[in-house]
Amino acid sequence: MAPFGRNTEDSNWISIADMMTALMVIFMFIAINFIVQVVEHTFVQEDIYNKLQVVLSEEIENQEIKLGPDGSIRFSMNSGQELFVEAECEPTPEFKKILANFLPKYWGVIKSDTNNLDYIKEIRIEGHADSKRYFKNGDTAKTAEISFRNNLDLSQCRSAHVLRFLREQPIYLDVDSAEKERMDFLFTAIGFSNSRTINEVGLYTYIDSLKVVHDTLSRRVEFRIVTSNEKLTKQLIDFNEN
Repeated sequence: MAPFGRNTEDSNWISIADMMTALMVIFMFIAINFIVQVVEHTFVQEDIYNKLQVVLSEEIENQEIKLGPDGSIRFSMNSGQELFVEAECEPTPEFKKILANFLPKYWGVIKSDTNNLDYIKEIRIEGHADSKRYFKNGDTAKTAEISFRNNLDLSQCRSAHVLRFLREQPIYLDVDSAEKERMDFLFTAIGFSNSRTINEVGLYTYIDSLKVVHDTLSRRVEFRIVTSNEKLTKQLIDFNEN
């Protein structure tokens, strides 16, 4: 006969074992989710980068744009081109000409591979300001916070005007309703004020060892692709169920 209390001890041990198994399953799914994000992020970015490098080779060579390794597109004043008149939201005629040439090529690459397109969560049009303080007429206080808010309004306004310009182009106007809806969903406009200034080598001053802001380069507009792992996660779940 088993000693008194043995069954209770066995029951407690089984409960602990079940709990550990459940925790292992949770950690496994966390690990799988992380791996999925890394795989998705790497393959989609590399494929888009390679295609953009070919299609936009002339613009890259002429320094009209800078193509980042993550597929981001950066327009700045590094080549002397004026993107906006000071304190104005409307792109200059020069910048509009560059955008009119760039946008069909860019969207052509994005939509050319439906697999990549399904993994894209959004395409952000980002407005960025330099580190110089910016005050409007009527500002009663001349503080860093007021300057940040002014630059926030300006950078947001500029990115919104670039998005509006996109929606006035044939790549948007001349497509069917399904493609319009896709573009409506993907393209967004956001302003970052001067929170993401860059240095002379084009890296964020906040996270790089070179903390000196390059104001000319920091005044810029970027197109940035944000990916989503939802489709890959679903595929992984379906594979496990089968």
